Formats: sequence, C-alpha cells, structure tokens
Amino acid sequence: MSYQLSAISYQLSAISYQLSAISYQLSVISYQLSAISYQLSAISYQLWACGHATPNSLCP
Repeated sequence: MSYQLSAISYQLSAISYQLSAISYQLSVISYQLSAISYQLSAISYQLWACGHATPNSLCP
C-alpha cells in the first residue's frame, strides 16, 4: 500500500511539473503576443500620423 501511495505521489508530482512547464510556455506566448500587439499599435499610429500630417514628413 505504501508503495502504491508513493507511486501516486510521484505521478502527481510529474503532472504538477508538466502543468508548471505548460504555464511557463503560455506566459512566454502571452508576452510575445503582447510585443506583437505593441508593434502593430506603433505601425498603426505611424500610418495614422502619416495620413493626418500636413506636411507629409512623417510618411516613410
């Protein structure tokens, strides 16, 4: 019985470790998506500024 409990405890620890790894990967993906969103916002602002600039000096 003690061996079975140890085996179950080990399996639960392994599952917990895997969930932690998945959580970390999701955090990295979330950070990358935030960075992409920031870049898209910057591009959108540049395009807006280009369209609304009196002299087209802001246009690339």
